[in-house]
Amino acid sequence: MKARQMQHPTWRDLWAFLIYFVFSQVLLTALTFFFPAFHHSKAMQPMAFLLVSALTSLCVIGFLAWSHRHQLKSKIVHQLKTLKGYARAILLSYVIYIIINAFVVRALNYLPKTWQFNNTANQKALLMLFQDKSWLPLVFIVLVVLTPITEELLFRHILIGELGKKFGFITMGSLSVLIFTLLHVQTAATPFEAIPYLMMALLFVFMYIYTRCNIVVSIVLHMIVNGISFLSIILQNVS
Repeated sequence: MKARQMQHPTWRDLWAFLIYFVFSQVLLTALTFFFPAFHHSKAMQPMAFLLVSALTSLCVIGFLAWSHRHQLKSKIVHQLKTLKGYARAILLSYVIYIIINAFVVRALNYLPKTWQFNNTANQKALLMLFQDKSWLPLVFIVLVVLTPITEELLFRHILIGELGKKFGFITMGSLSVLIFTLLHVQTAATPFEAIPYLMMALLFVFMYIYTRCNIVVSIVLHMIVNGISFLSIILQNVS
């Protein structure tokens, strides 16, 4: 870590945040302007979200791949080689996360009724994506593949891996946890909805720093979390 702190951040990577936040809004506006059905039909709004999310993620990933094009192949190969060595840590950290999450969910049941919730506002919005079974392949690609890659590149690679070189990895790790959590509770009905995302953010940040900024590890872990959630929703709908 000390060796990484002596390096200079790749400041141009910050443009990825502009793509993520601004381009997505521009794209959504253009989509609803040229195809009004995406705006007026509630049934089509989830599809608009999926298309915008997919295109935005591809743009973010493509930009960062270009930004690190000279060392991209060697970095990916090296981190993939070390991934197997962290397999036990990934599994253990996920099991601990599940256990803690179960205790927290149980504890939340003791809150006043007005503060309790079955699903967070973010989860309710995501459940809308599962209404049409024909969308499931795209839902899987967006939620289980593209979203973990994009969010880990933004909130772990850039905030911690790059800006941590300048401002310290613990400081930027804490900021990563805060920003990641807040972005997932923008429409929350109660502040306690932040707890599940806070725990998730702590899990990803811890593993990223623990593995010496191995972005492949945090991406795989994020995919596991989202993948199991995706599978559980599918099984609930079937039953």
